[in-house]
This record gives sequence, C-alpha cells and structure tokens, in this order.
Amino acid sequence: MKKVKVAIGIQARKSSSRLPGKTVKHLVGNLTVIDSLVDNCTFCANHVEKKNQFYSISLQTFVLVPEEELEFWQNFMRSKNVTVLGGSMDNVLERYQKLGDFDYVVRLTSDCPNVPALTINKAIFTAIHHCLDYLANSWEKYRTSIDGHDCEIMSAKAMKWLDEAAHSEKHVEHVTLAIRELMPTELKLGTMMGKEDISHIKLCIDTADDYAAASRRFSEASEKRKAATLKGISVYEY
Repeated sequence: MKKVKVAIGIQARKSSSRLPGKTVKHLVGNLTVIDSLVDNCTFCANHVEKKNQFYSISLQTFVLVPEEELEFWQNFMRSKNVTVLGGSMDNVLERYQKLGDFDYVVRLTSDCPNVPALTINKAIFTAIHHCLDYLANSWEKYRTSIDGHDCEIMSAKAMKWLDEAAHSEKHVEHVTLAIRELMPTELKLGTMMGKEDISHIKLCIDTADDYAAASRRFSEASEKRKAATLKGISVYEY
C-alpha cells in the first residue's frame, strides 16, 4: 500500500489594500473568516477516506504567513490544529516551498472562508488517483466553479518545477500562475469542472461589501441551523 503525505497550505496575511484585516474579521459569533476555512480543512482531514486497497493518506494543515506577522498568527491560531509557518511577504511561493517533504500540496487562500471540505477531498483523491501534477478548479479560461471555492493541488514534481521556473514577481506572488501560463509539458495537468457554469457567483472576500454579504449569509445559515435543531432535526455539515 502506497503512503501519501498531503499538506494543506492556507496563505494568509493581515494587510490588504482593499479590506485590511479581512481574514480575521468575524462572520458570525466568534467565527472569523480564516477560522471557517481552517474548520473545513480539519473536517476534510478527519473524514477523508484515508485508506483503501491502493494507498494510505495522511493530511496536515498549515497557515502560511509573512515572517513579520508570525507571532500574531501563532497566537491567533493557537486553538486550532494547524502549524503556522512564516516566510516572505511578497514571495508567496517561497512560503509554500517551506512546507518540505510532501507528496502533494493543496493551496487555499484565506479570503475564501467556505471552500467545501468535499471540494478539497475531491481534489486530493483526483490528483492521487490520476497521478496529476497540477489540478485546480480555478483555471481562468475553463473555470465553472464559484469564485470563492478555489482549490488547487500540486505534486512534489510540480513544486520542484515551480521552484526552478517561477521567478517573475507575478509568478512568485500568485504561486501557480506560471503553470497555467507556461503549460509545462513535463507536468500532467487537470481541471475540475462542474456540469454547469456558476463562476459568476462570488463568495470570496475582497471588499467591505463582500464581507457584509458573507456575514449575512453565515448569519442566515446559523439561524436555519438553530431552527432545524429546535425541530429535532439532526444537522450535518458538508
């Protein structure tokens, strides 16, 4: 049985030109934007089918932050089952390269508070099963998924290629852009697509209006969850 090590890397920072501190803002109750995403990653790690007849999977979640914000994030994420790593402010790729010896690396961004655990799970198993080096649901030309459910996964081979080939400012800031722009033939590439195009729906948080809309959605869902519970209906998140 093949053992597969997977890292889930969430890139985060406090600074943002359009909405400073957006990742630590509260959505509902004590739940912050990044808390919501970390919870989904934890749910994925706890419920993923870790073993079958072909492979055994281990998952570990990391929050990747600028070195100058490391102490803040270590304190902020103290109650979560994650490891916080510091790196370059602008060279985000360098933060991911610090993850080290993993067979696959999942890339998520902290301004997408509700990437479904099922989406993360699907990406992991699809990449492993089909021996893909890069798989994403966020290809610019082929996207059908919701803007805010962005999920990418890279093999160790893809991470090595990025380390050698991605050097421009935009490529190290956006981590995987070099793969989609340069389309390296030595890497096996894939895209996750739905049967319908719902890419016009925006759930990521970039602006104050996005945050207000997200807070409203989370609050409404919370009220419906409470209402179902009061009626004696068991609630199962996905």
